[in-house]
Amino acid sequence: MGRRRTCHIAELIEDVNHRNRVSTCAPEVRDGWNALLESIMHAANVYAGWRHLNRREVPAGKLPGVEGDPGERRFPDESRRVYYCHRTLQ
Repeated sequence: MGRRRTCHIAELIEDVNHRNRVSTCAPEVRDGWNALLESIMHAANVYAGWRHLNRREVPAGKLPGVEGDPGERRFPDESRRVYYCHRTLQ
């Protein structure tokens, strides 16, 4: 049998957050990353939530996760998220 390898969830969160910020791929691809990450975090009981990325946090010309003032929020690309790291992972 081969050696067992592990993945540090905090590093995975950091990687997905980075990809969600800088990627120029289709939103459906980010939806896949987000779904997998959420599944892992829930299974490990370390889910801590997320927020949408704003226009300043995504590549120029790409849709943000949220825009507008409070009470008038719009969500052009809900796949643009940043996940919080659970306190036990820090």
